[in-house]
Amino acid sequence: MVLFPISEGAAHDSEPIPIWKAIEAAQKQTAREFWIVTQPSHAALAGDLAAVLRDDLFGPIEATVSRSIALHDAGWSLDDAEQIQSLRANAKTRPKSFLEPPVEQVVRAWTGSIETAAKFAPVGGYLVSRHFERLSQRDDKSRDDQFERFRTREKQRQRKLMASLRQDAQSLERLVDALQFCDVLSLYFCCGWGGSVKLQKPNMVISRVGGGYKLEPNPFKSSVQLSFSALRHPPSDQKSKSGATFYVNL
Repeated sequence: MVLFPISEGAAHDSEPIPIWKAIEAAQKQTAREFWIVTQPSHAALAGDLAAVLRDDLFGPIEATVSRSIALHDAGWSLDDAEQIQSLRANAKTRPKSFLEPPVEQVVRAWTGSIETAAKFAPVGGYLVSRHFERLSQRDDKSRDDQFERFRTREKQRQRKLMASLRQDAQSLERLVDALQFCDVLSLYFCCGWGGSVKLQKPNMVISRVGGGYKLEPNPFKSSVQLSFSALRHPPSDQKSKSGATFYVNL
């Protein structure tokens, strides 16, 4: 679950901060109310972003690849549904973000996501597997035995999938880069952070401008409006305000 805190006039640094720092801050922010974005909804936005990327950044993004990126968090569906049911039963409970689940739950969701993407297309299974393999090496939990076993299994899966793919290893790694770029962009948009952020790979600054976002340099083929859905917690008494669609103007 991606948390989008509902707060009035939140203060942000005047200078851009690293994008991941902003996402983490939003997930840990104290608030009385939140918009909550399911992992599959966030992933769908990532797929939409991938579909409009310039070809010179990561190579051409075919429809099969962008759809695979849209499925990269499918394994979280059941966990998110269970949490929503629990939150609806107790409106005073603070929702838990995607940063909080234990390693066992994370590995189970990652594996389900990879299997879903692989059923859709072998290239999808490969890209999502590599994506999570990279994530498993990112933080202090990287040496956890469950992550070690996960990486061993996924290396075997990748070798099998690679045999059926027409792309070479270098091209596939660029597509994994594209997945991770769109993943973090989507998380930023879905968490509602109001300040500017920066990325290192590719080098970029993202700012809020009016009702949209300005990305410098611009990674997209043209101006586009995308969207994602969210649920309000606690839910409003007015049914019309219990859910919302947020538009991302780029």
